[in-house]
Amino acid sequence: MKRFVYPTTMVMAAGGVLAAAAAMAHHSFAMFDLNEQMIVEGHVTDWNYNNPHSWLYIDGLNADGEMQRWSFEGAAPVHATRQGVTGNTFKKGEFVRVIMSPLRDGRPAGAMCFVVKEDGSYARPNDGVCNSEQVIQIWESSGWLDGKHLDKHPAEGR
Repeated sequence: MKRFVYPTTMVMAAGGVLAAAAAMAHHSFAMFDLNEQMIVEGHVTDWNYNNPHSWLYIDGLNADGEMQRWSFEGAAPVHATRQGVTGNTFKKGEFVRVIMSPLRDGRPAGAMCFVVKEDGSYARPNDGVCNSEQVIQIWESSGWLDGKHLDKHPAEGR
């Protein structure tokens, strides 16, 4: 019996190390350009408030003026709830403005920082990609939330 204890312990330890490495890789934000923030406007098509991350989907115009589906990663429900976001925060058809860090590969998606809802309120379903309270102040004071002061469309030049 003793001769199986050491190999079993080693296998379990190796499994633990691999699981920890996978968890760390899962929580990487390397796929997002965190040095860039953009605004995308559109109507909510889906709000998936589930683990391990919530996802907001909207239909909005791309740089060519064509309708396109955009997807945005948010926090897990346990974290989002602490920021006032629930499974009922976004409704299908609701007009929103999503401030996000885009994917590096140019696909129409990103990591949410905050969302301006149709009624003018803010939702903060972000997952560690920005200090949403500070970013809201910057966007408000710079006049960027109306979209008129932006140099380019989020999908342009990608």
